[in-house]
Amino acid sequence: MIKHPNWVQQILAIAGLALLTGCIDSTEPLLTNGRPLLGERLSLQLYAMRENGLYDPATADFVWQNGHYTRTGGNDTSIHDFTVHALRGPDLIAQEFHAGAPVNYAILRKLAAGTYLAFVIDESDADEATRRKFCRNKRMSGCTVTTRQAVLAFAGASAAKRPSVGGLVLMLSEQ
Repeated sequence: MIKHPNWVQQILAIAGLALLTGCIDSTEPLLTNGRPLLGERLSLQLYAMRENGLYDPATADFVWQNGHYTRTGGNDTSIHDFTVHALRGPDLIAQEFHAGAPVNYAILRKLAAGTYLAFVIDESDADEATRRKFCRNKRMSGCTVTTRQAVLAFAGASAAKRPSVGGLVLMLSEQ
């Protein structure tokens, strides 16, 4: 089974589309100097998007601590700690990590205040030259990256395309 970012994986899995995309990952966080761009405390409501509707709601709570968002509660235990980093325009890069697991990456596209479209950074969105240059340990689908430059190259390629799958992330009022 293809490994997707855990908190985005939850969105894709409940949408039944987790096997359709390849994602990038790394063995360690490659984006440093995270800041609490979404606020000090987060209470998130997550939905899978499919068939022009929202399904399978889940919740997750986080607090900014030690340079990243640390999970503090919610009903979905597959969602782990993460950082967010500016990409361009309304897009942020989410970098999600959990001890003993690969670091995974996704785009959070701001749709409105407190409302984001989440979708994985898909290596297949990039051209062949980019994949050849940056993919290490190429798997059946997806690739491992080793530099910040690689994350940004793949993120730019995914952000430029209209995502075919994803989820909706609503930021509820701070606790």
